[in-house]
Amino acid sequence: MKITIVVDNYVSKRDFLSEHGFSMLLEEGEHKYLFDSGQGMVLLHNLSLIGVKLNDIEKIILSHGHDDHTGGLKFFTENHIYPEIIAHPDVIYPKFKIQGEVKKDIGLKFVLDRFDLKFSKEPVKLSEKIIFSGEVPKPNKWELEETAYFREEKGEMVKDSFSDDTSLFVKLNEGLLVLTGCAHSGIINIIQYGMSVTGETKLFGVIGGMHLKNASAKRVERTVRYLGDYNPQLITVSHCTGLITGAALRNALGDRVIFTDVGKKFLFDV
Repeated sequence: MKITIVVDNYVSKRDFLSEHGFSMLLEEGEHKYLFDSGQGMVLLHNLSLIGVKLNDIEKIILSHGHDDHTGGLKFFTENHIYPEIIAHPDVIYPKFKIQGEVKKDIGLKFVLDRFDLKFSKEPVKLSEKIIFSGEVPKPNKWELEETAYFREEKGEMVKDSFSDDTSLFVKLNEGLLVLTGCAHSGIINIIQYGMSVTGETKLFGVIGGMHLKNASAKRVERTVRYLGDYNPQLITVSHCTGLITGAALRNALGDRVIFTDVGKKFLFDV
């Protein structure tokens, strides 16, 4: 299995472009799955650099309904290409970030009706080794600090419960690999659920954003400690994890922690 970072906040390789957003390409044999699509400015360009066409994408998995993960869908609609989309049904709720008097629309900007939609709150097996999480239980309430995120339900603004926040669980020969978009459910909640769903007892690693860039120092310290207890072989600092949190992870886990950028590739045995 090969995983390539297609969209991320950071770039260091010539010709690739970055933006505030996230997307990764999973290649399992001849199958190509796109997990998130970024904000919508660089996806097509970066895919072309790694030799992948939109028609090559068999499935699109959406981690949640924010526009920095769904904006790249415009390239598919503009080219009349409509692969299967797998997501939680609440991905379509209008979503907003409200800070003081500033209210920003950060939700999905596309009607998905023409895509082959597969909405599920429950885990879905995409292949023998890859499982879509469905809705993630959130027993560790200490991971749920975010207060600026809202969604519109029946014309009313309510605090976003992130019911649509989903991940992918990959069963590697060396243990569980967790793939996240933003991990709004809390990365420890996600890992624990992943182990429950897959039956895996060993965490190999995590690739993706963890939305800890504005987290409290207490939450960051606790998250780093919990991750260390799992003794993973790989943790990435991607998209919304935050550089300060990344530094804390690197200090605790050493070179098992990798700062990703656009074009970064990972190869795994499954």
